[in-house]
Amino acid sequence: MTQSSRSTFSRFRLLVGSLPVVVLVLIVRFVIQNVLDIGEVATFGEIGSVITGVTLILGFMLGGVLADYKESEKIPAVVAGGLAAFAGTSAMALDAKDLNYPQAKQRIATVGNEIQSWLYSQSSDEQMWAAHADLAKLIADLEREGIAAHYISRLLVLNGDITNNVNRIAVIRNTSFVQSGYVLMWFLVSILQLSLAVVSFPSTIMSWIAPSVLSLAYAYLMLLVRDLDNPFGHGDNDGTGSGADVDISPVVNVVTQLNR
Repeated sequence: MTQSSRSTFSRFRLLVGSLPVVVLVLIVRFVIQNVLDIGEVATFGEIGSVITGVTLILGFMLGGVLADYKESEKIPAVVAGGLAAFAGTSAMALDAKDLNYPQAKQRIATVGNEIQSWLYSQSSDEQMWAAHADLAKLIADLEREGIAAHYISRLLVLNGDITNNVNRIAVIRNTSFVQSGYVLMWFLVSILQLSLAVVSFPSTIMSWIAPSVLSLAYAYLMLLVRDLDNPFGHGDNDGTGSGADVDISPVVNVVTQLNR
């Protein structure tokens, strides 16, 4: 599968994942009405309170995960900028002392490679942090080379920024938003889907169209909340990620430059 086809599939993955729920609702509805020959159980107006409750919990969950998502959109660029600035400052510091230390850029590139692999879930948190620790060791090595103190101070600040933002990625990726909220969301959406299977409509056509559309919409929103909760899931779904993943191309581009 090419990168383009993977990207296209990731955009429609949630929609495809919602379709089995719609099919199940329609099958249950058909069995109840045509096989079991059960008459009117409830009207669409009578399940309005259920729809309201589901909409409220979905809105709450969606608003919560979107807050983290908006923050997550900025983090890759900050990490990329930190790596680039760390490499640039190191080069300037060495040049100021007329020192030739090519291993410095290579060591920074190694850290960048490990962070990139970690973002794609190709390495563990422990492996990434072990590689990242070499930045602090590099600062100590540069200090032993007699690098000016203001360069060392700048490198320490940059390393701190990189550490804080990478750690923030780890927290966002490993922590779900309000687990009790997820329990209530799944329960209410399930009740709504069951209600759509038994509710009656005055029109025969709408008795199939309305449950299909509403079932698809609420199943999709439920999966979207879960997807947005991890905007750094680039290695999920057999490495295809999802359409809700934030853009990490700034990190990829900087790592490519460091490897040259």
